[in-house]
Amino acid sequence: MSDPVFNLPDANACLSTASTPETSAKTLLSQRRSTPVKLMKPDADGPDDATLENIISTAMRVPDHRKLEPWRLLVIKGETREKLGVLLADRYLELNPDASEAALAEERNRPMRAPLCVTVISSPDHTHKTPVWEQELSAGALCMNMLYATHVAGFSASWISEWWAFDEKIDRALGLQTGERIAGHIFIGQASVSELAERPRPSYANKVSTWG
Repeated sequence: MSDPVFNLPDANACLSTASTPETSAKTLLSQRRSTPVKLMKPDADGPDDATLENIISTAMRVPDHRKLEPWRLLVIKGETREKLGVLLADRYLELNPDASEAALAEERNRPMRAPLCVTVISSPDHTHKTPVWEQELSAGALCMNMLYATHVAGFSASWISEWWAFDEKIDRALGLQTGERIAGHIFIGQASVSELAERPRPSYANKVSTWG
């Protein structure tokens, strides 16, 4: 048996929360680890505008059948995070009239957990012959690419959805149109820790079979 191309981490390994210029592509692919959003520094510096444009432009290099570009991205940063937090708290209270002040404070804080959030919006052409499912998969690939590109750029990232990715009123407030939906919120910033423990991963033997 030849030596493996990728050296996968052991179950008890500690993985870096961000890449460095010396990190190889092999290491990046085999040891990438999302940083839980609760472990990000809310007030740390995120990527500047030029770096963010570079990250997003790189992340948009995804499989896209017939070049439909069936997605768009919404950057939420600075004071707009507070505005969104108010919207989330108001909507949460509307849905949960008995919500405590602590719960509402948690909703207001959601957008404040990292310096910025890039919301990836799946925007398929429902009239095109390309199946919508294929177009939605392209949006998912963009989310994954955002994690890789952000990591290589030296930042930490977390792809989450949470309840507000599936609420029609929040969708309208964010400017989503009919037929669009949120593929994910990519929180970007700096981790409060330098390493994270490896988490359980799926087993090749349990997930892969040979047809025929």
